Amino acid sequence: MLSRRPSLPSLSSWIATVRSHPTRTALAVLAMLAVSATSLLCVSVSPMAVYLGNRHRSGQMTLYNPGTRPEEIRIEFQFGYPVSDSLGNITVPVVPRAPAGEPSAVPWLSVFPRRIVLQPGQRQVVRILARPPADLPEGEYWARALIHSKGGQPPIEDRSSGVAVQIDVETVVVVAVNYRNGKVFTGLTADNAHASMVGDSAIAFIDLHRTGNAAFLGRILVEALDSEGHTVGSTEQVLAVYHTMRRRMPVPVRAGARAVKVRYTMDTKRPDLPPGGPLPAQPLVVEVPVR
Repeated sequence: MLSRRPSLPSLSSWIATVRSHPTRTALAVLAMLAVSATSLLCVSVSPMAVYLGNRHRSGQMTLYNPGTRPEEIRIEFQFGYPVSDSLGNITVPVVPRAPAGEPSAVPWLSVFPRRIVLQPGQRQVVRILARPPADLPEGEYWARALIHSKGGQPPIEDRSSGVAVQIDVETVVVVAVNYRNGKVFTGLTADNAHASMVGDSAIAFIDLHRTGNAAFLGRILVEALDSEGHTVGSTEQVLAVYHTMRRRMPVPVRAGARAVKVRYTMDTKRPDLPPGGPLPAQPLVVEVPVR
């Protein structure tokens, strides 16, 4: 996961200036919104998930600077995993400290090196090391590695109406880090599956609940079927269920066809993840009528 965010090194003095001229606040905000993430080069990271465990307590990531300027890189660990709201929108909030009861690996993960200056065209291997406590219960423990980088883009300046604003742009790449201790297993159950036609698409909802002691990593395939069982539309997305997850998936239906049923298939096919990433689990298939 990648995000670009502005960093204001002299924020306190800038706020003091803007506060004295309220109408200029909008100009400063517009200057920040002028940053186009699609036009910004950033450090690339691979793989985008690292899996550690009893027998392999260290892993690695490779960082690469494809740009023309040096990138200053800082790496830290925070806690987070994908969650959804009542509408099926998915986010991955990260926090420095996990809520009570969550299986966090953050306190006992370290990375070497933690700070790097990556020159244009340069690659750097970064190693992640886990030092879990000796009495760690069986199960999977979660963290996110945040790779902060800045310097690859020149500062953005705006001097509209006499207000000088300088914005440094920082990239944050988020990599999943999972530690598996002892016997780990996963699976899924589902409820509240339903679908309805909206325009030319079947809008499919389903609530998923993870079983076992590790995250379910895979994909969800949703197919719209006609009265003879033929597929008249389908869509597929990656799936990660750490506790629970609501998915909303529009399925475009072929012109002239009529969808009477929707079939959900959840399995552990994830070619985008490193080998050994998704744990084996029985596929889950659910069918519901389209209303």
